Amino acid sequence: MNTNPVKRSAFRGLLVILSVIISGTGSLKSQYPVNYQYTLLPSEIIDELIAASSGELAWHHIVMLAPYTQPRYDYEFTGNLRESDYITGKLKEYGLEFSLDRVGKTTTWRGIKGTLREISPGNQKLADFLEVPEMLVEGSQPASMKAELIWAGEGSVSFFEENRDKIKGKIIVTSSSPGNVNARALNSGAAGIISFYSPRPLTDPLQIPNTSIQGRGFAFLLPPREGIILRDRLLRGEKITVEVNIETRTEQVELQVPQCVIKGSDPAAGEIIFTAHLFEGYVKMGANDNMSGSAVILEVARILSDLIRAGRIPPPVRSIRFLWVPEFSGTIPWVNQNLERTRKALCDINLDMVGLNLRENNSFFCFHRSGFSTASFVNDVMESYFRFVGETNVEGITDNLGRRGFSGRIVAPTGTDDPFWYRILSLHGSSDNAVFNDWSVNVPGMKMITWPDNYYHSSEDNPDKCDPTQLRRAVFISATGAYTIASADDRMAGRILSEQYSGASVRMGIQMAKSADMVYNAGRNDLASVYKRACYNLEGVAMAEKSAMEKIRQISENPEITNMIETRKTAVDNILKEHLSALKEIMIKKSSYLNVPAVNLTPDNTEKSAMKIVPMPTQKAATMGYGGDRRIIASLPQDFLSKYRYNRIVNTSETAGLANGKRNLLDIKKMVDAQFETESPLQDIINYFMVLKEAGLMKY
Repeated sequence: MNTNPVKRSAFRGLLVILSVIISGTGSLKSQYPVNYQYTLLPSEIIDELIAASSGELAWHHIVMLAPYTQPRYDYEFTGNLRESDYITGKLKEYGLEFSLDRVGKTTTWRGIKGTLREISPGNQKLADFLEVPEMLVEGSQPASMKAELIWAGEGSVSFFEENRDKIKGKIIVTSSSPGNVNARALNSGAAGIISFYSPRPLTDPLQIPNTSIQGRGFAFLLPPREGIILRDRLLRGEKITVEVNIETRTEQVELQVPQCVIKGSDPAAGEIIFTAHLFEGYVKMGANDNMSGSAVILEVARILSDLIRAGRIPPPVRSIRFLWVPEFSGTIPWVNQNLERTRKALCDINLDMVGLNLRENNSFFCFHRSGFSTASFVNDVMESYFRFVGETNVEGITDNLGRRGFSGRIVAPTGTDDPFWYRILSLHGSSDNAVFNDWSVNVPGMKMITWPDNYYHSSEDNPDKCDPTQLRRAVFISATGAYTIASADDRMAGRILSEQYSGASVRMGIQMAKSADMVYNAGRNDLASVYKRACYNLEGVAMAEKSAMEKIRQISENPEITNMIETRKTAVDNILKEHLSALKEIMIKKSSYLNVPAVNLTPDNTEKSAMKIVPMPTQKAATMGYGGDRRIIASLPQDFLSKYRYNRIVNTSETAGLANGKRNLLDIKKMVDAQFETESPLQDIINYFMVLKEAGLMKY
């Protein structure tokens, strides 16, 4: 304990001063700033959208669409799928103009029945497709037999090689995924497979994953709890015989896309397109994945339509289109059949799996921005509403060190009252936004998704895993973001541009920190290459930010806005100069520490060649549609393709999409590399554009 009287006296004096400040008349407040949150839309419109949004109704849609996993009915293969009927029925009820587009046909495996029964030494049912459809693995072929079980462990190659005589005619039991062992099991003479594979056995011992097998044979999946019991019986030496009865068939099914449009006042102003996959194949069904996104955009359509009709919010300038698609398989043909209209869209807002209870899954509501090839202001608009909900749905300490509850409460009556956990992330495909981001379409595709998900692609993805509060927040963010873009005028263009510049400053700062770290960690042998890439990454981000600002011209051609765009682009260039100067200083200090010469950034011969090539897509590329490039390239002579290899490019679609007749190949490399950890070799990029040119898809 400090007993110094001088220090004790000074401490008492400090306490007196603090007490005067705290008990004063209020002229002297806490030094902490107020919690200032804003939105691009006026507060009265925000209030209308919050009030109209419903997490409960979205949850009701999920319950009606996917109450539990079930086999499909006969009528669905000759008429409308039941999900299509539900969506169109609701759109009719809501007074929205709608259609049910049929964009082709496909085939699907269909289970009719499938039972697995132990007949010796016990008499019990082990699995039944009609009870839990995931128990009969998709792709299983018809079978009727009795066979003995044999434990195969992980189903390794060596097991089948060493036990071929013991396996023949038996059904193997394994802890491995059926898809991994099916071929080797059948080739070794096994009759079929019983597996208790699960990606999350410790999280949920009852969970059965959605999986499939190819070709011959059949497979059953048991939940880990039951599979382990069966395994242990076999390991104890029990001789277990089962009876299998399976009926399956291949069915043809239509690719159905329910859609509706809230029409804007200017048909030529473009559209905002919502997508959510109503079907992820025709066997797998899930509440969060895949029905939550479909439920949310149905609610978005309802509330926007209702508010506009009631005169509570002004009609938008641009149309808002809603598509309920079969994931990829329906999105691709719909886009290709509507290519001209789609390419005029300002963006795609794709809701994948958006309803999960975040706290119970240690999850976040993730917003994935579009890539640099489709850089646009729409990313910052959507991000601003994630931030708004995140900052106003959290309890904090504010002025006078007092506690404050949610300042902009968005909570469903029957949902959680948790804070809003969210993340803003970069480009990611694996959902329908990838179709729009593809260079053949070139429309900014953004994705919303809850991740991680403990019940993803499993039998336990049921409505009870979804949270009405999370759904309500997803409805609000989606509706507000889309309405902001759809109604944006000259005044809003200026506000969005300010939001962009603020975001650009942050993102460039983050890249500066990453580039500095790269140089700090470089060694003697790689300082030059690391420093070059670190600089190029900074330049790549700056080019993307300026490209995004240019897209403001889509909503305003006002000369004042044009001048603002140029001013902000100049400001970005100035930030870049400051960052490059700071990075050079770091490099010089690092080179001194390593006792190597400072790096002199000069283009090498390959880079000089790349700087002379400024590619631009041809008319053939503009009309080829999604997937057209791969078909066209595949038709080129094999010896030509072998000469110009480009397999080390991380993302060829992003690479091709950056070609706009203004950027050279070195610029394109910088923008590609700035998005991904793995570097794409410049020679591969040069080769790729040689191939595209030969295919008639690029000119330079």
